[in-house]
Amino acid sequence: MANITLIGSGKTATALGKALILAGHDFSQVWSRTETGAGELAAKLNAEAVTSLSQIDAEADVYILAVKDDAIAEVASQLKIGNKIIAHTSGIKSKSILTGVSPTYGIFYPFVSMTKDSATDFKKALFMIEGSNAETSNALYRLAQTISENVKMVDESQRQSLHLAAVFAHNFTNHMYVMAEKILADKGLKFDDLRPLIAAHIANIQLVSPATLQTGPAIRHDDTTIETHLDLLDQNIELRKLYLTMTEAIQSWHKDKS
Repeated sequence: MANITLIGSGKTATALGKALILAGHDFSQVWSRTETGAGELAAKLNAEAVTSLSQIDAEADVYILAVKDDAIAEVASQLKIGNKIIAHTSGIKSKSILTGVSPTYGIFYPFVSMTKDSATDFKKALFMIEGSNAETSNALYRLAQTISENVKMVDESQRQSLHLAAVFAHNFTNHMYVMAEKILADKGLKFDDLRPLIAAHIANIQLVSPATLQTGPAIRHDDTTIETHLDLLDQNIELRKLYLTMTEAIQSWHKDKS
C-alpha cells in the first residue's frame, strides 16, 4: 500500500482521499490554502493538515495534486519532493506541467463526477494514467487499480479528447435538462414528467450508437413543429437561439451522414 500526500481539499481531492483510504492506503499530509479545508479532509484521512506548501515534506511515496486546472502550475512550482512520484488529476492539462517538480511525474485522472458530501463509486469509473517513464506509469496504474476495475494507459490527446467529449455528453446535456426544467416550470409542470423519457434514452444509449437514436422535428424536417416551438420561445431570446443552433446542427450532421 502507498503512503500518499494529497494536495488539495476540493471535490476531487475529497473523493479520491475517501476511496484510497478505504482501499488501505495511508495519508501523510493534506494541503489546502485554508485551515478549514486542510483540517476537515486531514481528519477524515488521519493525516497532518498543512496550509503552506513549504510544509509539505518528501516522505510520501506519491503526491496527488488535485487542485483547479489553472492553479496546477503555481502550486507545483513550490513543491520540494525530490524524486518522488507526483501526478495531477486534470483531464486537460499536460503532464509536462510537472516536469520541474520531479523526474517521476504523470496523470492520475478519474473520469467520473465527484462530490464532497457523498462517496464516489470509482469501481467502474475509467481512470486514465500517463507517466514520465514506464516505472511511473506502472506505479500510478497499480494505485488506480486498487479503487477501479477500469484503468487505462492513454496519451495526452486521447485524455483531452475524452475530457472534451464528456463536456458535450455530460455538462452540456445537463444544461439542456436545466433548460427543459425551466420550460416546464414556467407552465406549472414538473421535470418528473420527463424522467421516464430520459431514462429510456439512457438505457438505449448503452446498447447502440447515439447517431441511430436521434428523433424529433429537426431530423424529420418538420418545419411547422419547429416554427411552433420557436413561437413558444419568442420571449426567451437565448433559448430561441439555442434551439435554432441545435436544430441546424442535427440537420447538418444527418445530411452529411446520409
